[in-house]
Amino acid sequence: MESYCMYLRKSRADADAEKRGEGETLSRHMNILAELARRYGFEIVKIYREIVSGENISARPQMQLMLADVAEKKYSGVLVMEIERLARGDTVDQGIVARIFRQSCTKIITPVKIYDPCNEFDEEYFEFSLFMSRREYKTINRRMQSGRLASAREGNYIASSAPYGYRKINPIPKVHTLEIIPEQAETVRLIYQMYLDGCGARAIAGELDRMGISPEKSSFWQTASIKKILSNPVYCGKISWKSKSNQDMLFRGRHEPVISEEIFQKVQEKKKNCPAVQVRQGDGFFNYYHGVLYCAKCRRQMRRRASSDGKHEYLFCASRECSGFVTASSFGEIDGALFAALRYRFSIVEKTVYSDEITTAEKISDKGRLIRSALEKAENQREKIFDLFEQGVYNEDIFRERMDKIRQKIMKFNSELSDCTEIPETETGGGLIVKIEDIINNFGSLSPVRKNRFLKNTIDKIFYSKHGRSRKNNSSLKLEIFFR
Repeated sequence: MESYCMYLRKSRADADAEKRGEGETLSRHMNILAELARRYGFEIVKIYREIVSGENISARPQMQLMLADVAEKKYSGVLVMEIERLARGDTVDQGIVARIFRQSCTKIITPVKIYDPCNEFDEEYFEFSLFMSRREYKTINRRMQSGRLASAREGNYIASSAPYGYRKINPIPKVHTLEIIPEQAETVRLIYQMYLDGCGARAIAGELDRMGISPEKSSFWQTASIKKILSNPVYCGKISWKSKSNQDMLFRGRHEPVISEEIFQKVQEKKKNCPAVQVRQGDGFFNYYHGVLYCAKCRRQMRRRASSDGKHEYLFCASRECSGFVTASSFGEIDGALFAALRYRFSIVEKTVYSDEITTAEKISDKGRLIRSALEKAENQREKIFDLFEQGVYNEDIFRERMDKIRQKIMKFNSELSDCTEIPETETGGGLIVKIEDIINNFGSLSPVRKNRFLKNTIDKIFYSKHGRSRKNNSSLKLEIFFR
């Protein structure tokens, strides 16, 4: 009997509707798709529930699992409320989704239509739906960002949560600002004064703990929290906005400042001219998981600790609230668990997605290069046809006529390219995948800096958890990996 799965994900509109009391989205969608499955006689063997609202595949762990299973041809079809729920991000994400479903001939079943990627007309409709979805997403996002920027210019506080020392208020419609919490504001002033008096962030955190002053959402102060307070211009009455060029724009806020602008600037100058030393000179150890590995409970970065003889290194959560919950593991234990996941990732998804694209230059003849160039031009023409249709230059009839011609041309070029491309039978994978596998296999010989660079280029974040005291038994070690 054929097997089917279900993929559930919320959109921004769903989240807004839930706030208005319109019910839990995923449960409602699951009931609709379950009824659809009963109507067609589909057997649902697995349900993927996406509880995060990431915009890209790399931020959706359930989407990654579902695509890996689809690539292995585990299902005859995937039930989803709308095509947009699968991929509404950038062109790369949509290309990955379209190709995996096409190569596995996995159907996409929605309450409105059933898409068969192996059917030429359905494939065109599917690609067009993804294209229009991406355009709509970009338009909505652009409008939202323009509105947020205009609100920031007016001095409104637009972040989702208030920083320590303030609470969010809405005194009149369309005005979002901050109100000082007096006792917390005094702590903020103390932090700034202690820093100017020569205390570092770690020393300030320790002193506040000894004074019995607790942060808002924890029992102990963290160094990162102190640094964040010392860098936030909201405390001197400003609203910060990061532009597309990644430059910070500052606007005068409606809220009352906690410290003067002069004190804030003095702290920034001191931080710039007297930065904290990250690695001690002569220290032979380096945490190549820096900026990558985080505690699954408190979401803080895992720290490195060396044994007294300097022969062993471990990673642990330095947060006192996680003491006894997250135990340490050696670098070797974490490396082993990580690389097992990396090898699975690249062997299942990347080889499926990119196997027909990754060929080295020496394997392609001169004729093949010319055909590839013509193919790229044809694909660019296809994108222009979409743009002209969206702008209203082409009506639907002209759009379909032009698309039919360009599709035939692309199919012709692909056929000619496969005829003139020579790939030895012993080839086991694309050049890019081979390089990645080489790096994994030779990871131990890389310098700590190169290890860290490789990890950051491959992985966005890893959340670590491990229960129990014995380091010999790492069966409870769990890594939740978010790939780039």
